[in-house]
Amino acid sequence: MRIPKSLIVATVLIFAVVIQTTLFGQIRYIAPDLVMLVVILLALTRIRPELVLGAAFLSGLLVDLLGSSLLGLRAIVFTTVAYIAVRTMERAGIGRFTVALWAGILTLIGVVLLVLIGTLFGQTSLLGPSVASRILVVPLANLLLAGLAGPLFVRLVDGDATAFRFS
Repeated sequence: MRIPKSLIVATVLIFAVVIQTTLFGQIRYIAPDLVMLVVILLALTRIRPELVLGAAFLSGLLVDLLGSSLLGLRAIVFTTVAYIAVRTMERAGIGRFTVALWAGILTLIGVVLLVLIGTLFGQTSLLGPSVASRILVVPLANLLLAGLAGPLFVRLVDGDATAFRFS
């Protein structure tokens, strides 16, 4: 019996949101943005791009509702990052290292967007004490996680070992 893709994606996204808002919300130094990483890796699966964008928006909205950030901030950033991921996913298909680098760059774009939009709406400051470290550490942590868990995630969602080739 095969498990539906929608159930797998919803379970992984809810798990990522719970881990992000509880455990990683308490860790300030080496905390990856797990939800953003899942959204980025969803672009590598066989799921339709419209559904990837919808999942990105809904998971961002859920993080906004559970966290203390501006409502819609992460939703719009995750949707933007998912759109960029969907449009550039063919460039990430070379191997595990390329996927990790691609996910790290997209996470960097997402973190910079979070800081910029958050600054515009008074949520954060560009000159805050942890902004520079967050801009550097979060993409590196996501880069490492994408290299380690990217192939497993794509195979889990797509349901077969030949869904996406990682070298």
